[in-house]
Amino acid sequence: MSLPRFLLLLSVLATLPARAGEAGVTLTEPPSWVEPTRVDTGRPLREQDAVSGLHVLLSEEQVRVSPEMTERFVRQVRRVASSRGVETGSKLEVKFSNTHDRLRLHGVWRTRDGVRTQLLRAEDVKVIQQEERLDMNIYSDERTALAFLQDVRAGDLLEESWTVEEDHLIFRGHHLDSISLAAQVPVAHYVHRLLAPADLKLHFKTHGTTAAEPTVREVGGLREYRWERKDMPTFTGEDGVPADLLVWPHVQVSSFQSWADVASWGLALQNGLEGSPELTALAESWRALPTEEARFLAAVRFVQDEVRYLGIELGPNTHQPHAPGQVLAQRFGDCKDKALLLATLLRPLGITAHMALVNSRSQGGVSAQLPSPYAFNHAIVRAQVAGRTEWVDATMTHQRGRLRARSPLPYARALVLAPGTTALEAIPLPPPAGPELDAHSVLSMKDDGTGTLAVTTRYTRTEADRARSWLAGLSTEQLTTRTLDLRRALFPKLTAEGTPRVQDDTDANTITLEEHYKLEDAWANGGLSVSATQVGRELALPRRTEGRVHPVEVDYPVHLRVRWEVHAGSLLSVAPSEKTVEGPASRLEMSVVPRFGGFTYQVEYRSLADRVAPDALARHVEAVKEMGSRLGISFAAPMGIVSASSSKDTPLSRNTSLAISGVFLVVVGALVLGIPRRFRQFLRERKARRASPPPPPVRHLREREQGAAVMIVESLDQADQRVRSERCSCGGTFERVPDALQLRHTGSDGRAITVLRVRCTSCRAPQFLSFDVRPN
Repeated sequence: MSLPRFLLLLSVLATLPARAGEAGVTLTEPPSWVEPTRVDTGRPLREQDAVSGLHVLLSEEQVRVSPEMTERFVRQVRRVASSRGVETGSKLEVKFSNTHDRLRLHGVWRTRDGVRTQLLRAEDVKVIQQEERLDMNIYSDERTALAFLQDVRAGDLLEESWTVEEDHLIFRGHHLDSISLAAQVPVAHYVHRLLAPADLKLHFKTHGTTAAEPTVREVGGLREYRWERKDMPTFTGEDGVPADLLVWPHVQVSSFQSWADVASWGLALQNGLEGSPELTALAESWRALPTEEARFLAAVRFVQDEVRYLGIELGPNTHQPHAPGQVLAQRFGDCKDKALLLATLLRPLGITAHMALVNSRSQGGVSAQLPSPYAFNHAIVRAQVAGRTEWVDATMTHQRGRLRARSPLPYARALVLAPGTTALEAIPLPPPAGPELDAHSVLSMKDDGTGTLAVTTRYTRTEADRARSWLAGLSTEQLTTRTLDLRRALFPKLTAEGTPRVQDDTDANTITLEEHYKLEDAWANGGLSVSATQVGRELALPRRTEGRVHPVEVDYPVHLRVRWEVHAGSLLSVAPSEKTVEGPASRLEMSVVPRFGGFTYQVEYRSLADRVAPDALARHVEAVKEMGSRLGISFAAPMGIVSASSSKDTPLSRNTSLAISGVFLVVVGALVLGIPRRFRQFLRERKARRASPPPPPVRHLREREQGAAVMIVESLDQADQRVRSERCSCGGTFERVPDALQLRHTGSDGRAITVLRVRCTSCRAPQFLSFDVRPN
């Protein structure tokens, strides 16, 4: 933690009360409007009921809404089932806001052998401030009332209750809530009771389960909504579920009637938040830039890189931004502070800009929710620049690129806080035009095990922003060490040749990273491997793939390419291969192309969709596993090569190595040309000729009349037709030999002759045909 941040935290902590009484926490009787629920203390304990060591007999929450405040009464009744339950159940812990909440503790009672005893004393309650989001640079005013209970044993019945009085000024006249319909541990009896004025129109929507309608009745001039469940189920969920699916069973409550109402509410929070002379002067300094795009990018980069992210979310500023002039002066702010500052800087430049609310976790899932400010957790900016709509996250750093090269934002839906807004607006996420990560490695090996490795990685768009942010936090020495460690996973005896070179084309939003290494004793293990590890991160599967209810998320859009060029002093035994694997949501193309003394290996991956439906999951798993099997290739050392580390005293001479390689080439060539097979066929045909009368004469190409050996054609296509029309002595037809060279020479009569190599499709016997090509 930096010194200024530490001093700020100390100044906040110095004002904290040490005891509950000093913090406004008192012990009182439950409110008179509460109707306590009867507890079935004789309920038998099942094994699955006490997985946490506590058997929850009752979980109750009662809420009363009034124009002045909202009162929330909470009551828990639990049976201590084991020593583990003693550890987890022998303390009281209640979180509340020190700014707009008032906590009233009612007590903790222990029932043992039929005797009910109050265990809580006001002097035992401590109020602490636990900043749970310090690692996110966010300071809030949440506090925790904490009390440790004495003499708690297995078998005790514990009951605790408290009331929190909420008075959040910016939400007066509204009620927003989320009522859970499941728990992480079994609950025998669950009750949620809501009392609200009859004229307060509330909307309810159930997520993650079937609709749960409340029972409704009138109570003392208020309308009561009641949700009640016996044996409330536990919910563990599935991993890898798309973020926009709201799978936790709960009921959303909102008094906002439409997204237009939410937009008007958010726009009203900006009233009176002015700029400053310094802000006006800063905007004016960019007016001299030649284009609207240049002025826009100057403002964006200033707010992103020069105003650091730090949230002081106290009181109304949990949802209301600080004034742009203040944010500029202090040079820090949270997402809504930076968004409003950027919009305010753009407007004097003639650029229409407004703050927009998004959800960075559920993203497009906000469209399935009721209109509510609680549907959002992040703020960005929508701007109209040079005839284009641009979405900007002012909290991002090191983002570059001209308008068409900037990485798109993945938030899917936004509520723009502008006059006239009536609905959510889509944020497009176009797929990249080419690979956003393109890694090209050149591995050059000698027979003695020494060599070089050159790696050039090109990052664009989103990958460029990530790489730029990563590189900004590394020194040259750290970058050298980290890249070297990464490459040593494949080549242990590797040394860096200089420091990696970084080229950043900020206009095109492209970063090129060049690395150079030297290798030693590469054949120590008898061979080497190259791989496409960059693609492997995209092939993760959830822990459970069978019997799923929800889809599996796939990172989209993604386009990656990894290429390897391997060069060796001697022949490498690598077979050609080409494979395309396509599943419901992704495609991988792999190819291996051998050549003399090396090969080229390439993998290209694209995601095709952002999720896989449960009924297509089996095909997805099969495809991903096959893709994973294609993410690497191993090859043995050339024949006759012995590692220097394994046989330093008796290395093979170069002549011996060449001789062995020559023999190997002869054998491979014989196999490729089919000589053994042809020899066996020759023996069979010879035996057959001796056992049967001679066949009738068949016209053979070599028996053509003198003077007709050179065929006159108009084109090589016509020559191919002539080839197919001829017959071999075995009765088979002829075909051109693939990739055979076309030989040209001048005949004895001065004609230009083209010679084609052909072979019989039956006996595979080779022939050479001569053509005089005379175009009309």
